[in-house]
Amino acid sequence: MPYLAVAFLTLLLLVPAPSALAQAGVSYQVPPDNPFVGQAGAAPEVYAYGLRNPYRFSFDRGTGDLLIGDVGGDQREEIDWTNPAAARGANFGWACREGKQAGPRPDECPVPGAIEPLFEYVTSGSAVTGGFVVRDPNLTGLVGRYLYADYYDGNIRSLALDFANPDDRSTGVTKSGLSSFGEDASGRLYAAIHGGDEVVRLVAGSSPGTLGTQSLTGSFFLPVAIGTFPENPERLFVAEAGGKVRLVVGDAVRPAAFLDVVPFGLSSGGERGLLSVVAAPDYASTGKVYVYYTDADGDIRIEEFTRSASDPEQADPASRRLLLTIEHSLRSNHNGGQLHFGSDGCLWVTTGDGGGQSNELNNAQNPGTLLGKILRIDPDPPGVGGPPCSFSNAPLGGGDTVAPGLKARVPRRQRVSRLHGVVAYVRCSEACRVSAGGTLRIAKRRLSLRRITVATQASRRKRLKVRLTKRSARVLRRALAHGRHPRVQVRLRARDGAGNRSALVRRSVRVRR
Repeated sequence: MPYLAVAFLTLLLLVPAPSALAQAGVSYQVPPDNPFVGQAGAAPEVYAYGLRNPYRFSFDRGTGDLLIGDVGGDQREEIDWTNPAAARGANFGWACREGKQAGPRPDECPVPGAIEPLFEYVTSGSAVTGGFVVRDPNLTGLVGRYLYADYYDGNIRSLALDFANPDDRSTGVTKSGLSSFGEDASGRLYAAIHGGDEVVRLVAGSSPGTLGTQSLTGSFFLPVAIGTFPENPERLFVAEAGGKVRLVVGDAVRPAAFLDVVPFGLSSGGERGLLSVVAAPDYASTGKVYVYYTDADGDIRIEEFTRSASDPEQADPASRRLLLTIEHSLRSNHNGGQLHFGSDGCLWVTTGDGGGQSNELNNAQNPGTLLGKILRIDPDPPGVGGPPCSFSNAPLGGGDTVAPGLKARVPRRQRVSRLHGVVAYVRCSEACRVSAGGTLRIAKRRLSLRRITVATQASRRKRLKVRLTKRSARVLRRALAHGRHPRVQVRLRARDGAGNRSALVRRSVRVRR
């Protein structure tokens, strides 16, 4: 996380640690397909290494690709783009390299096969905030492009996923102090503005490739991260650096905090504080939420909480369970700070190199430490939730493989000739595009109607009309004039941003005069 422009209260509260021991095989499990499992001198939690301060990373919901914004030193900020298969055991090069340049530590060179950045830019009091690949079909001209910003200048920009030509462009939105992007269950995108105490939803701008913003209703204090609510696009978690997790329902923040980690010991200020929140993929049944914060000693803690049985709008403080502690007391900067669940069901974590400016603690290139890394763990203790997560749970490379749910209401009797087509009302479980077509049936004759495709937001009803062609309109008028009883069969299917298709929906309409 960058040095924050707005200073805030530092709270150092010493309290007993939760009873669960933070240890592999006790409080969490190591996936058996992690690259350093069984390797002497290496930490089995490590999935990739050689990072400086990968403050924000994300998975592309369309492809499962991994994208990382790694904060640079004196030369370059960088965006890394790879996939989980290629990242397995990979080295991102810090501090032998910084971006595509020679880094400050030639003694750590060479780094054979280091991951090449997709994009870099010159740092000058800069700190990159990595974002998401756009899969919201409503953001015209941006679908398939990657959004990022710099914390200090706040200009939200987009990149093409093309190493030869990343085609860096401004979206026309500037929000200084932008600390995190977020994505809801339907693929809509958000930004947390730490410097402005604001969380906004990103909407289409006045022209293709540009953005606008809509502020969420309610007050935030130093919002620093956004967590997805699985399978519920109307809800989000927002982490505030001072220790509170807020629940957003329908673009409005609930007045009472969902969770406050301050009573458990929090150091905040500068790059410390509550840095990330994520809900378990099976949150609907388990109510589990995970947070990443720096404790009273400056060490990194990843802890689990469960929603209250008596109030599902709040977490139960007594449910607190420690997963992992990472020693980080020597320096206050480079805490990393992102949690995401992959399509493999594992919890992925990015950590900074422990602080300083030139990997002076020698963590980034050392697979035996958990700093300067991408970590991958199963947060369930042994014996809970089945076998450890692994890529066998999902296609390697991940991605959204769940088909959208499509509901359609098509009135059974319609004045098709007067309407010049058949009207349908559709609702999709996530942001998607609905394609519709139809066939006019008059005795043994079959005539096709015009196909139509419309974009719809998650859980929002959309009216569409499958129109008659000139020929089918003429034939229909003749048939009605002769007392025939035509019918129209309508066919509808939804496709989400990842290319998943819903089941085909068929409806029959009796044509009225």
